[in-house]
Amino acid sequence: MFDPAQIGRISPVEQADALRTLIAVFATAVVRSGEKAPRNAVSAEIIDILDEVPAERAEVVAQLFTMMALRLRRKGRPRRTAFRLTLETALLARSYVGEPAPSNEASYLSSDRPGLGTIDHACNEMLERMAGVPDADQRAWLTAQVIATGLIDADRRHRLGGSDRDRGDMAVAEFLLRTAAQYLAATAIRTPPGESPPEGRTG
Repeated sequence: MFDPAQIGRISPVEQADALRTLIAVFATAVVRSGEKAPRNAVSAEIIDILDEVPAERAEVVAQLFTMMALRLRRKGRPRRTAFRLTLETALLARSYVGEPAPSNEASYLSSDRPGLGTIDHACNEMLERMAGVPDADQRAWLTAQVIATGLIDADRRHRLGGSDRDRGDMAVAEFLLRTAAQYLAATAIRTPPGESPPEGRTG
């Protein structure tokens, strides 16, 4: 089980190894004047270095890379940063579940995506059911409904207990993350009142 208390507890040697790898990644990504662009931002040598990280050290090295990526992403728009992280994590969870990789992100986000009418209907139904829930308990009640939908969806395709418990749990997480990514994608382009939407776009 992953222990959140272990985040950031990386030895100086592990930091140095990971930083050298990160510097090498950046170096291969730089396009220098008068020279050909790198064939790939991450060269075969870098992949070899990462492949040599011992299994018992992989998590701490990955934590360092993740923290660095997060610091860079904070320079972007919060919505875009959250969208990328959510989508990437959803796809990672999907791969652990053993489902085939989607052909592209657009098809992944559009598959099984409800229309606004369906969402409106669901909202009305939930508001009616929530009328009897005390105000202080309503957020927890709504959270339970959301998690329950993920459990029901996952249970139709994966076992939620026994030896496949991890896969079932990841299927629930993938459902919830994909739903969040779909929401962010659907609401990303909004037209301020009184303005026309950009050409070829609506919202």
